[in-house]
Amino acid sequence: MAEYAARDLLALQHCTACGTVQYPPRELCVACLTDELEWRISDAVDGEVLADTELHHSHDPAFRDRLPLHVGLVRLEMGPTAVCFLTDGCDAGTRVRLTAHNDTAGRPVLTATPIS
Repeated sequence: MAEYAARDLLALQHCTACGTVQYPPRELCVACLTDELEWRISDAVDGEVLADTELHHSHDPAFRDRLPLHVGLVRLEMGPTAVCFLTDGCDAGTRVRLTAHNDTAGRPVLTATPIS
């Protein structure tokens, strides 16, 4: 996923046997247990914020300068739920667009912004 996020692309696994889209990535499909998985690549996907919260403490030095962090659970239209960073205006029930990029440490992160 990091190689796609480095290009600001979101990669989600898709089961070619049953059609399930899953996140986070796994070796087997969560629905039918096949290993027939492929990546679906896009620049963004839509979803809905299920829950949100603010984090006021982090053990990761990279996040300490950004506190408080607004994070939440987002249910993607294609099924899975992801933990992601939320921008201003993202509260429970908000329709959002989810994008991916790498943070300063090279780790892929997901960010949700309200759909206007």
